[in-house]
Amino acid sequence: MSTIVARTVQILVRPALSMNLRRPTLVLVLAAVLAAVPAGRAGAQTPPEALPKISARASVVERGWIRLKVAGTPGAVVTVRETTGDLDELVATLRMPAPSTGRKRLATWRCDPLTREYTVTATLADGRATTTVTAVSTPACKRRFSLGRASGRAGRGLDVAVRDRFGVGGERAEVCAAPAGRTLRCRVADFADGRATRVVRVPASRPGRYRIVLRTRFGQRVRSTGVVRRVGGRFRLLAAGDSMIQIIDGFLAQRTRKQGVRVRSDDHVATGITKPAQFDWLRRARETARTFKPDVTVMFLGANDGFPIPRRAGGRVECCGGEWTSLYADRVATMMRSYLRGGAGRVYWMLLPAARGDEFDRYFRATNRGIAKAAARFDRSQVRVIDLRGRFTPGGRYRQTIRHAGRSVSVRAPDGVHLNTKGASIAADIILRALRADGYLRAR
Repeated sequence: MSTIVARTVQILVRPALSMNLRRPTLVLVLAAVLAAVPAGRAGAQTPPEALPKISARASVVERGWIRLKVAGTPGAVVTVRETTGDLDELVATLRMPAPSTGRKRLATWRCDPLTREYTVTATLADGRATTTVTAVSTPACKRRFSLGRASGRAGRGLDVAVRDRFGVGGERAEVCAAPAGRTLRCRVADFADGRATRVVRVPASRPGRYRIVLRTRFGQRVRSTGVVRRVGGRFRLLAAGDSMIQIIDGFLAQRTRKQGVRVRSDDHVATGITKPAQFDWLRRARETARTFKPDVTVMFLGANDGFPIPRRAGGRVECCGGEWTSLYADRVATMMRSYLRGGAGRVYWMLLPAARGDEFDRYFRATNRGIAKAAARFDRSQVRVIDLRGRFTPGGRYRQTIRHAGRSVSVRAPDGVHLNTKGASIAADIILRALRADGYLRAR
């Protein structure tokens, strides 16, 4: 009994005792007094300690998922509602068998919104409840999807592997492909079922190298390349040039034979782009592209160039200034365009390592500038320059020997211009690495 009630009893009952009332009458007086005493103050609230306790924390420690950990009064029923923006929906209902519990996978990551807010309410059996709020931010989707291996057969399509790094579904991506210079054709990769990887088949009617673009509604752009091969035919590689391509072409044929590559050598000793009277390389490129139809052309040419080039307006330009370089680039670009075959082919053109002797080296430098200038007119998915100078003549200085596989080896022929057998073997490996990196050959 509280102090207030006890004091009231003393004040009201003491006179009754002094009146020598009988016990029954005294009991009735005491009952009346107790009934008159209010049970509590008007409007008294439930003590705070009687409400259920609750705390909650959302996290993104698992890729693709929001996790929730809850601590509070055992026996309470916990409801979790997502209340982000206009969204208000029940996400989960949990019971608290112990002071803390958790839900490993509360919800998946989304691309919109990135900040997620959850209202967590703990309710006891008698209806008393406590609410708390927790929020978490999920990663942006600008790098959500990635492109994998892409290959196909002409007429059957180009199969492109697409990976969802989140791995939780609920999104789609558009995958487009086309040969260089052609209009993209697209298909949708739908990840609604939650699979992490899908293979999308994009139309591809002709063999050759294709550029691939992945696009999403949230602004992601991914670019890659793929190779479409001939149906029932072998992959065709043309190794062309002057005497510089010799020996290299043999290594290319030998080292790609097991992968079903058909290599054709088209070497013409002592010829050059600036010597059309002896051999017309521009016409040869058109003819070979039309008859052999190479998927890839590897060109090593220019050791015999450096001759004057006629101007269209008349006169001849001597090597090796800027005008000569531009005219040389025009001729190289014409050959590149022939070998590209309207996007069905790919060109790898090698730069000349520095030669021994100032006169030769001056011609080589001008020739290399013209090749690089011509290649710059095309997309890298069409024409790729392979710079052998860094391997064979680092720093632009002639070297007879280089370090290879941990030892010093001779890589140049006695004339100070050509590569010897060991040098040609190393150059072939450089070319093959480029072909593997671009998807034309399988990795070792």
